[in-house]
Amino acid sequence: MKRSSETQRSQRKNEHIRWAVELADGPGRTGFGDVLLRPEAVPDLDSRAVDLSTTFLGLRFPFPLLINALTGGTGEAARINARLAQVAKATGLPMAVGSQRIALRDPKLTYTFTVVRRVNPRGVIFANLGAGSTPDEALRAVEMVEAQGLQLHLNAAQELSMAEGERAFYWSEAVAAVASHLPVPVIAKEVGCGLSGASAQRLLALGVKALDVGGKGGTNFVRIEEKRRRGRGSPFLDWGLPTAWSLLDVVGTCPGAEVCASGGLRSGLDMAKALALGARICGVAGPLLTAVLTGGVKAGIRLVERWKRELRMSLVLAGARDLAELRHKPLIFTGETWNFIVQRRLTAYRKRARG
Repeated sequence: MKRSSETQRSQRKNEHIRWAVELADGPGRTGFGDVLLRPEAVPDLDSRAVDLSTTFLGLRFPFPLLINALTGGTGEAARINARLAQVAKATGLPMAVGSQRIALRDPKLTYTFTVVRRVNPRGVIFANLGAGSTPDEALRAVEMVEAQGLQLHLNAAQELSMAEGERAFYWSEAVAAVASHLPVPVIAKEVGCGLSGASAQRLLALGVKALDVGGKGGTNFVRIEEKRRRGRGSPFLDWGLPTAWSLLDVVGTCPGAEVCASGGLRSGLDMAKALALGARICGVAGPLLTAVLTGGVKAGIRLVERWKRELRMSLVLAGARDLAELRHKPLIFTGETWNFIVQRRLTAYRKRARG
């Protein structure tokens, strides 16, 4: 029975990779199209002196990008993780592995995750498990990859869309237990439906140290599960908060929180908007997966370098010397995103719009 169960898990992992590459983003949108940085025509800046560094969970990075949780548990996943780890090593980026539960249940698959530490022995790596995990499981996952932090993913919509998925989600007690027992910080991560400000408050009260909003507009796991089981569509394909809205709500409700913006970011300009809204770092998965699968490690590095140029250009054009200054620059909000700010009474953003 165990062999059959793990075989199904491995098959599911490979199917997730396939559909993540083949399916377009959405159908929901990120909301960043409604967010504009106010142009500064006289920036009085040297682009070469612009500082793109950031701190996240007490760690300093030269560029505010996290290679976000992707995969593990199969031979193909091991090859992908090795390539992503090489990209992380070459660029100085932190990296998160995919859910390690499959390796906790079948130790023979541990190598598909430990490869990232072997390739990048001095890099920053985040472990990953579901939110219902026990402290013992969390500790084993962290030790497996010698991680500096643990992502606990929140994926109720995906599980409910999965034929073999979970149906009960009593996560609060488990999250609190892991956060209180683990020697490294815990990051609560949504996987495509977005965190609300209220959920963020609850998670911080449970002891998590950072939040990854994982908003709508990028890879859609409800859609992937529909494809896996050959469904005819679901009314929940558009479920959740667009990434920009989620970020606005989380930062507006929890202004001191350490936040990672992920979910459909596809350029350095998207990153600039997310960082201007208050994110400390941005997470990306799908574009890097496609890059390393189609063009190898060099393609992944080229993508990161392109986004660096685009983020630097964005800061210069907004008149910001660094990310701290960018977070105080005036913003312009349009369309439904402005209506969301007004409806949620997000006063700080309304003031910046008047700036």
